Amino acid sequence: MEEVAVVGWAQTRHERAKPNETHQSMIYDVVTRALDSCSMTIRDIDVVISAGSDFLDGRGESTCLTVDAMGAHFKEESKVAGDGLQAAIYAFMRLASGLFSSALVVAYGKSSEGSIIEQTRTMAEPFYMRPLRVDALCLGALQARAYLHHFGVDETAPAGVVVKNRAAGVRNRHAQLRSEVTLDTVISSGEIVSPIRRLEVCPITDGACAIVLAEEPLARSLGVRPAWITGVGYSTDAYSPGSRVLHRANSARRAADRTYEMAGIFDPMAELDVLEVSEYYAYQELMLYEALGLCDEGEGARLLESGATGPDGRTPVNPSGGVLCANPVVATGLVRLAEAAAQVSNRAGEMQVEGAKKAMAHAGGGFAMQTAACMVLERKYEGGNG
Repeated sequence: MEEVAVVGWAQTRHERAKPNETHQSMIYDVVTRALDSCSMTIRDIDVVISAGSDFLDGRGESTCLTVDAMGAHFKEESKVAGDGLQAAIYAFMRLASGLFSSALVVAYGKSSEGSIIEQTRTMAEPFYMRPLRVDALCLGALQARAYLHHFGVDETAPAGVVVKNRAAGVRNRHAQLRSEVTLDTVISSGEIVSPIRRLEVCPITDGACAIVLAEEPLARSLGVRPAWITGVGYSTDAYSPGSRVLHRANSARRAADRTYEMAGIFDPMAELDVLEVSEYYAYQELMLYEALGLCDEGEGARLLESGATGPDGRTPVNPSGGVLCANPVVATGLVRLAEAAAQVSNRAGEMQVEGAKKAMAHAGGGFAMQTAACMVLERKYEGGNG
């Protein structure tokens, strides 16, 4: 299998609404900047993989109107109907096969133009669940209640995640929310659906992200420090929430286990320098600590309190501010990958974790974290092109 690296990336400034920008203009912006970041042009790209939502775009096949902006005409092109990190894994497999040398991955979303609640309702089983008007928020509340109750976690613990991530987001020039909050502010923000509070929910965000992947000979010739992909994994749990154990993020655990096996990681807490995870609700970051092997089950809140996952901790989680600071739906996981690549290649600016050489990116999806995808990036060699 050929070695593959992330060599370039770009993302928009994420905002609540971008009324003066079309999907195409956002895509064109991040594609051109991602290519510029690694001194490549669209002519150097063999494969283009995109991720978008037909529902949010209001089209039967959203790719039809984004091919031009991606520069995908007369190229190998495909669309993933899922998160952008899943699209990146698909692109990685195409390059690892040895059939192609370079790939461009693009993900975008303009949630402000539609209804996220209505979109998530379409994920429900149509005959029994959909008439109940269930959506991602109410299923998230059920999962939060199951997790907090099963492990005896204090209901204020998720508020600590918000405080940590919002403080980190201040340093992220791409983040939508760039202001710190106190624990009391989060707790007093009021419940939307018990036990989830208003500030414990990710914002509605418009944004896009693009990354460039390259096979080893090309990656080493570009004059940039690549972030080498050493492990990937993905998993899907049972479709019906009633058929799952909601107090465990089993899909994330299985995806992480497969990723660690491929990357040769035995102790994630000791071997990973930084993680970027998709916590659409604050309690999910606590569950992901456990599912991704940073601590034992039920110990997520204690790990947070120890400061180990803070920006100056042993293993920082979401030094970019995470999804609680910006959630450009469909692009969310690809943003996590871009942030992880920036850390490994020492290009994260003010958010840089000192000495970061190995990072994990995680994406989730579906009701109550039904699906998960993970990727481990590593700085393999020292020097300008290592």
